[in-house]
Order: sequence, then structure tokens, then C-alpha cells
Amino acid sequence: MPITNIKKYYFLLFFFPVFFLSTSCVCTTHIKDLTTKNEEIKTIKLDLQNKEKMITDLLDRLSTKDQEIGKLTDELLTSQETIEELKSDIEKLREVDVQMEEKKTEVDNRIEEAITTSSPEATPQTDSKSTKGQKTE
Repeated sequence: MPITNIKKYYFLLFFFPVFFLSTSCVCTTHIKDLTTKNEEIKTIKLDLQNKEKMITDLLDRLSTKDQEIGKLTDELLTSQETIEELKSDIEKLREVDVQMEEKKTEVDNRIEEAITTSSPEATPQTDSKSTKGQKTE
């Protein structure tokens, strides 16, 4: 082989190892970057899974609270109906009480009249009128 060819190959022989070494350095750096990115991705996936679990738990709690609100709303409506019924019953009882008081006063007046008409000598007329006036007031 002539020397010119050797020089030509010598340059290639020198250049190839330098190229290979620089390429391997780039590859290891790239591999380190990829490894770091993979670790970051794993961390992000774990965070996402934790957040999904937390959101699911919150949705379950929200659903439970919504059901409780529905039950309490039903109870509130039932209580309001019961209160209205009780108010109506109270009004009816007041009316009955007023009627009973009126009947009682009528009966008292009749008894008093019966007593005064059956024995007019026992009580003077002026006393019976004054007692009637006192009771009706």
C-alpha cells in the first residue's frame, strides 16, 4: 500500500474512534435525560392516580351528602305539612272552645233564670238583675 492511501486511512482511523466516543457520550447523556424524563412521568402518573382517587372519594361524599339533603328536604316538607295540619286543628279547637264557652254561659243563664223564677221570694228582683249584669260583663 502506498503511503498516500495509508494517510487517507490514518485520518479515518483517527476520526472513527473520536466520532464513536463523542457519539457514545451523546448517547449516555441522552439516556440519562430519558431516564430522568421516565422518572418524572412515573411521578406524574402517581400524582394523577392519587388525584383521581381523591376526586372519586369527593364525588362519593358529594353523592352521599346529596342523598342526605334529599332526605332532609322530604322531612322538611313533611314537617311543614304537619305544622299546617296542627295549625288547622288548633283553629278548630279554638272555635269549639268559643262555642263551648257560649253554651256554658247560656246554660248558666238558664240555670240562674230557673232559680230566680222558681223562688222569687228568696231573692229580691234587684239582686238577680245585679248578678246578671255582673256575669254578662
